[in-house]
Amino acid sequence: MTTVVLVGGNGYIGREITQQWLERDPKAEFYVTSRTDRHVVEDPRVHHVQVNPEDAAAFEQALPESADYVVNLTYGSVAVLNSLRIYAERHGAQAIGNINAVATTPGFEDFVAMKKAELEYLRKSDVRVANVDLTAAYGAGRDDELAARIKSGALDDQSPVHVEIVACLLIDRLLREWAE
Repeated sequence: MTTVVLVGGNGYIGREITQQWLERDPKAEFYVTSRTDRHVVEDPRVHHVQVNPEDAAAFEQALPESADYVVNLTYGSVAVLNSLRIYAERHGAQAIGNINAVATTPGFEDFVAMKKAELEYLRKSDVRVANVDLTAAYGAGRDDELAARIKSGALDDQSPVHVEIVACLLIDRLLREWAE
């Protein structure tokens, strides 16, 4: 049985990762963490864990004794990254998953710099990091300002990527599908 922890996994990309992985691996169990009691994907193999990931002790206590994969879908908190990294190192994770931002669109510079620093921090771990560089994601019902900008063509030079492809790439890189 594969155990996957998705930190901040109730969001747009986390939802897609969970749904695809559920289809790929009928024995996988998922622990989706959230600060709120939000349950986006309902399935008997998806366990919703309400926890503040900035509290490393509470985070570790709320999750299973071992995890094969830990996926970071958060941004903006070194404390969360620290909790995630400690948990992955102590509980036998094979890899940490991450989505990095590489957009060059004006207005995103600070976000891109923050995500780059987060990736560098995760790579200091003893656990392998599987990363996907992303400009912008669309599809699967996304209906916000970013989706409108993508649909209008305003981000064509950034080569937006369908969220299904982003999720597939991250899962493949975590599992090292090419090595089987």
